[in-house]
Amino acid sequence: MNSLIKESVIKLAEKFQLPERIVNIEDLPWVPFTDNHSSYFKPLRFDLNTGTWIYLFKIKSNQILGRHRHTGGSVIGYNIQGKWRYEGREWVAVLGTFIFEPPGDIHTLITEEEEVVTLFIWGGSLQYFDENDQIIGQDDIYTVLNKYKVYCGLHGIEPRDDLIY
Repeated sequence: MNSLIKESVIKLAEKFQLPERIVNIEDLPWVPFTDNHSSYFKPLRFDLNTGTWIYLFKIKSNQILGRHRHTGGSVIGYNIQGKWRYEGREWVAVLGTFIFEPPGDIHTLITEEEEVVTLFIWGGSLQYFDENDQIIGQDDIYTVLNKYKVYCGLHGIEPRDDLIY
């Protein structure tokens, strides 16, 4: 590739490149994820173009998060604290466990004696089911972003628009 074309390609890439984002998680609130306040999230990124949301997820000890299914994209997780598992599965997520979940499976998350914190990278939606496999609710990037903004508004916190990119 001649130097003029190479320089043009570099300038074009720089023109569309996103700026770096640095977020101190201590500056972000724990936002209730569930109505009963059994779980919370700290939003780290909302990518409205792809529907991907990245967040820290905290679940109180000895909790059962109802039956749910991930749709649209995979779920990537890295467990930072505590132990959790899916009902009927052989594995348990402990400190340092990496989790990859393809979309489509209905499962129930169970925590143990210690509070859990997991980093999740999520694409698509989260559907909630009753005992008859009927959908009773759903979350996606827009409902989670709304939870964050409403929480900030109610608590006098300025929402971080730099989390949306």
